[in-house]
Amino acid sequence: MNILFVNSTRGWGGVKTWSIDMARALAGLGHETALVGRPGPFVDKARKLGIRAEAHDFGLDFNPASIAFFLKLYRKLETDVVICNISKGLRTAGAAARLAGIPVVHRLGSPGDVSNRLKTRLTQRLLRPGLIACSEYVRQKLLVSVPMYQDYPFEAIFPGTAINSVPPDSVNAPRVIVATSQLNPDKKHIHLLEALAALMRDGYDFRCIIAGTGRDEAMLKRACGDMGLDGRVEWTGFVTEVAVQLRRADIFVLPTGCEPLGIALEEAMANGLVPVSRNIGGPTEIWHPGHTDLLVDPKGGGPEFRDVLARLLDMPDNDLLALKREFHAHAGRTFSLDGQAKRLAAWLGRFIADRGGRRKA
Repeated sequence: MNILFVNSTRGWGGVKTWSIDMARALAGLGHETALVGRPGPFVDKARKLGIRAEAHDFGLDFNPASIAFFLKLYRKLETDVVICNISKGLRTAGAAARLAGIPVVHRLGSPGDVSNRLKTRLTQRLLRPGLIACSEYVRQKLLVSVPMYQDYPFEAIFPGTAINSVPPDSVNAPRVIVATSQLNPDKKHIHLLEALAALMRDGYDFRCIIAGTGRDEAMLKRACGDMGLDGRVEWTGFVTEVAVQLRRADIFVLPTGCEPLGIALEEAMANGLVPVSRNIGGPTEIWHPGHTDLLVDPKGGGPEFRDVLARLLDMPDNDLLALKREFHAHAGRTFSLDGQAKRLAAWLGRFIADRGGRRKA
């Protein structure tokens, strides 16, 4: 198959990581893949990794110039299927695909990606895309919030991530905690800082790496200083090689209130880190079933994260290393990138072959 990924988002989030990783994995399975995105780090990184990538500004919905750009590109690439990530992509690349008779897939990463409004319904009826969710949690939420999705092919496929081929073989002294989510309000990094401040007051020795940028960055850095954590916390800013930061750590924290799935969580387990997250949403689908005690109550805050982290910091080195290895092995069994790429390729093959046979909305 010739598969084109279209990503019109502006910031760097999990969906960009997914697009690049999946394009590489599908290419490894013998498919032709390419990407289109806004000029900047996304396109630059794809090209650096050897993926064909085109920079495009998209413009307004149903913009004739954008549609013409994609029609020309589809002919050039002999595209078989187009995968879009947000509505802007659907209303440019998706519209062009519809005109060219090419199947369109809308990949949904969160229950909040779309709402049941007239524009959504008209776009769905016009383009008739197949649907992919990053988790069963997201799929079920969207089937309720957008009822017409029940009439379209809709599959839940984990994003998948590359599994570090080398199992963890050491524990840091002092232990290192890391968080790699965007520094936005919904990610609730303030709860992590509160937990770290409590641990410091209780005499625990640790270091913490916080990677990424976002709207809360300035506020969080001020709070970090106010809590006396400046000597314990390292702020890396934006990084393109997240795995480099993960390999410096032992424990990964995902403090988000409710995560659709969490590519950052997958990446952490794939690199042999012990994760701590909330017991809600997509993370529970990929969690190691034997270690649900590391899931914090959904309504918990700093104190609850502090208690779980304290237990991990109290562990003897051998026990923590064994736990790191357990999560690493679980990642390989549950959401390896190659495994999820095979699932996606099989689903796309069926969708392309059967695109005229689905029920009409």
